[in-house]
Amino acid sequence: MFDQLLSATDSAFCTLSSEEQGKILRFQQAILQSVIQSDSYLDEISLVCRLGEQLLPNSVGSVMLLDDAGKLLNVLVAPSIPPEGIATLNGIKPGTGSGSCGNVIYHQSPQFVSNTFSDPRWQDIRDIAYNFNLCSCWSVPIYSRNRKVIGTFALSSFEHRSPTSFHTILLEVGAAIISIMLDRKKSQDSMLLFEKVFEGSEEGIMVTDPNQKILSVNHAFTEVYGYTLDELRGQTPKKLASGQHGPEFFQALWKQINTRGNWRGEIWNRRKNGEIFPEWLSISAVYDQSNALTHYIGIFSDISELKSAEEQILYLSTHDNLTGLPNQATFKNRLEQALALATNHSCNVAVINLDLDKFKWVNHSLGLQAGDLLLTSVASALKQCLSDADSVCRIASDEFLIAISGCEDTETISTIVDKIIEKVAQPIQFSGQTLSLSCSVGIAVFPTDANNYDDLVNRASEARRQAKKSGGNCYHFSCEQLNTDSLEFLRISHELRDALAENRFVLHYQPQIDLSTGRLVGAEALIRWKHPSQGLLYPGKFIDIAEQTGLIADIGNWVLKEACTQSVAWQKTGLPPIVIAVNVSALQFRRGDIVKIVESVLEESGLQPNLLELELTESILLENFEQTLGQLNELKALGVKLSIDDFGTGYSSLSYLNRLNIDKLKIDQSFVRQIGNPANDAIIRAIIQMGHAMGYRVIAEGVETETMKTYLITSQCDEAQGYLFAKPVANEAFLQFVLEQKLMLQQGIGAELKI
Repeated sequence: MFDQLLSATDSAFCTLSSEEQGKILRFQQAILQSVIQSDSYLDEISLVCRLGEQLLPNSVGSVMLLDDAGKLLNVLVAPSIPPEGIATLNGIKPGTGSGSCGNVIYHQSPQFVSNTFSDPRWQDIRDIAYNFNLCSCWSVPIYSRNRKVIGTFALSSFEHRSPTSFHTILLEVGAAIISIMLDRKKSQDSMLLFEKVFEGSEEGIMVTDPNQKILSVNHAFTEVYGYTLDELRGQTPKKLASGQHGPEFFQALWKQINTRGNWRGEIWNRRKNGEIFPEWLSISAVYDQSNALTHYIGIFSDISELKSAEEQILYLSTHDNLTGLPNQATFKNRLEQALALATNHSCNVAVINLDLDKFKWVNHSLGLQAGDLLLTSVASALKQCLSDADSVCRIASDEFLIAISGCEDTETISTIVDKIIEKVAQPIQFSGQTLSLSCSVGIAVFPTDANNYDDLVNRASEARRQAKKSGGNCYHFSCEQLNTDSLEFLRISHELRDALAENRFVLHYQPQIDLSTGRLVGAEALIRWKHPSQGLLYPGKFIDIAEQTGLIADIGNWVLKEACTQSVAWQKTGLPPIVIAVNVSALQFRRGDIVKIVESVLEESGLQPNLLELELTESILLENFEQTLGQLNELKALGVKLSIDDFGTGYSSLSYLNRLNIDKLKIDQSFVRQIGNPANDAIIRAIIQMGHAMGYRVIAEGVETETMKTYLITSQCDEAQGYLFAKPVANEAFLQFVLEQKLMLQQGIGAELKI
C-alpha cells in the first residue's frame, strides 16, 4: 500500500542513487511488516521514528500532534528523547519563533532548520536547542484525510546539517505513513464505537444495502422480532410486513426517503411468532463522499406498551371506569347527534335522569365493594333495556343519564321506563345477602320540554328530584313549572359580575410536594368567592356559570395577577422561591391575548417566569389546536412552565402531547382516590411511565392517605398535593404553615414538608 506514497515525489525519487532508493524501499517494507504484526499504532509510529534515526545517524525522531482545540503541539511519539525532553516540548504554541515543528503548523509547510542556535525560527525555544544540543531540526506536516495539517514528523540532529533530497523524501514518506496510521486508528476507534453503540442500543437497528437486502441487525432487533441474523441476512424488510399498510403507504414512505433522505413515523410489523405490533421507525439513507447511496439504516422502538396506555387513557377519557358505560362527554356528543337527526325527521327524543334510591345505605352498611357491584349490575340492566340507537352514561356515584330516540308518544316512553325500573329492582347476591334497590326517574322530551342538551338534562334532573320527593321508585315527566334553573343561572351570573367589580374573590393556596425529597416545590392557587350572604363559596358553585357567561376570562386574569403578586410578596418575607400554579381556561386561549397578558403580569409583578406554571385542561387542545400550540410555544419562550391538569379525564392523544412543549402531567384525583383497584393502579403507572418517557414530571392531586402516598412513591410519581400534606388555605395561613414547617425542620422534628 505504501507504493502510492511516492506518487508526489516520483521525480525527486528518480534523482536518488540506487542505494538511496533501496533504503527508502526497505524503510517502507520494514514498516509494512510491522503493520501486519503489531496491534499498537503507537508501536508502528515509534518504528517510523527509529528507522528514520537509523537512516540519519546522530539524530532523534519525533511525532507531535495538535491538541483537540488545535492550539498547542504535544509529543505523541519520541522513542529516543528522554522524558524530561518530552515534558519540555509539550505545549508548544505555533508561531514564527516556535521552532521547526511550531513553524510547520504556523506556515502549513515543511521547515528545514540547519542551525537552531541562530535561526530566528527557534528564537522562542532556543533554550531547548541549547539544553539538549539539538543543532538542526527538519520537520514536515502530517495531514488528515481531508488534507488538514494535524501534526509534524521531525528528525532533530546533534550536528548542524542541511537535508539532502534523500532526507526530504524520507521525511515526506514517513509523514505520509504516519498519516495513514493515524487515520486507520481513527477509523478503528470509530468502528469500535459504532459496534458498541450498535449492539448496546436499546432500540432495534437494521442495516441494508442499496437494494434493501438486510446486512445486519443488532441484539435489540432480534429480541423484539424473534429472528436471528442468519434468518434475516439477505432478506428484505418485506419479510417483516404486517399487511396492515397498503401500497400507497409505502410509496409515500420511499418517496420521502428518496427526496429528503429520511422518514420517520408509526408502522405496524409482524414478529416471527406472527404477532403484529406497532413501532416508531426512523429510516435514513446513507451516502458516501461521492454522494452514491451505500446503505439504509432503520432504527425503531417497540411502542406496544405506549399504544396500550394511550388506548386505556382514551377509553377512560370516554368511559366510566367502574361500569364501562360512556362518560358524560361521550353521552353529550351522542345526544346532540340524536337531536340533530330528530330535528331533520321531526321525531322525539327522551332524556332520562335515573338515580338509585337509598344507595348510600348500601355503601355505609355493606361497604364500597357491595356498592360497586350494585352499580355494575344496574349498568348492565340499563343496557339490556335499550337499543343500539339509545345511549346511557353514569354522571355521578349512583346517577345515570339515558337518551331514547324515535319515541312517538309519552306512552311509549312510559313503557320503556317501567321496564327500566323493573329491571333495576331485580335482586343480586353479595356475600350471602340479597340486594335490591328502587330508583327515581325524571324525563324530559325533545322538542316539547327543551331543544338543546343542557336544558333537556336540567329538566330531566329536576323531574327526577320531584320523583324522589314523591317517595322514589317512580318517574316524573318534566313540565314548564319545573324550570327554575334559568332563574338561578341569571342570579349567579349577575352576582359574579358584582363580585368581580367589587373584588370579592380571594385565593387559597395548596402546597405541592416533591415525593422523593419531601420538599415544597410549588403551590396551586385556587379561587374562592366571598359571597355577601352565603359566605365563602368554592369554585364548584360558580365556575361553570362563569365559563358559560364568558366571565371566566376576566376572573382568570385576576387570579393570574393576584397569584404572581402574592408569590413575589412571599419571597420578600424570606420564603424561598416556589412555583405558583394557576389554572387557565379555554376562553382565555380563544381570545388570543393570553401571551400578552402573562407577559404583562410578569413584568408588573416582578415574578421570574420560571416560577409561574399554567395548568391547562385537555379540552383546550381540542379547540383550534394549531393556534393553541402557537400560543403555548410563545408562553414557553417567555420561560413559563406548562402542565396538563386532570390528565386522563378528557381527550388525551399522544400525537397531540408529543407536539406540546409542556413540563408536567397532573393525574386527576378520581384516579388517586381509587388506588388499590388493580385496573386503576395500572392506569396510574401507565400515565407516570408515559409522562417520564416523554420528558415530563408527573404530579398527583387529591392525595389524602399514607397508602396513596406510598403507592405513588413506589410508582415513581414525582410530586403530589392533597389533604395529607395540607388543605388549600388563605395567604396568611399558607405563610404561617410554611414557616412552622421550616421551624420544625430546624428543631429536628419529623416534619412532612421540607424547605
